[in-house]
Amino acid sequence: MTSTGEFIGALPKAELHLHIEGTLEPEMMFALAQRNGVTLPYATVEAARAAYEFSKLQDFLDLYYQGTAVLLQKIDFYDLTMAYMERARDQNIRHVEMFFDPQAHTTAVRFNLGCHMRAH
Repeated sequence: MTSTGEFIGALPKAELHLHIEGTLEPEMMFALAQRNGVTLPYATVEAARAAYEFSKLQDFLDLYYQGTAVLLQKIDFYDLTMAYMERARDQNIRHVEMFFDPQAHTTAVRFNLGCHMRAH
């Protein structure tokens, strides 16, 4: 006999509305920030993970846009997508309707966030 968790894990699943930027995990956020010279408002991965416990839409949006600020190069999007696809495979997700948020990557959004980037 299988547990409820095992049963649910084995079911095929679909992601019907997924913004790829929203799949960014704190560990990758820190790795990409370091790679791209972006200063995050969190001192540690654990502090960033704690920010995921939001109770207001604005708190979610602030975190979401902070995450988008580290996505600067093609390789960043490749790494993000591959990490998501591996998790999707492990969760038996068979269909994904994925979106990309171009407005999240504009200079105006980054300016409003106060993101700090090193000059390369």
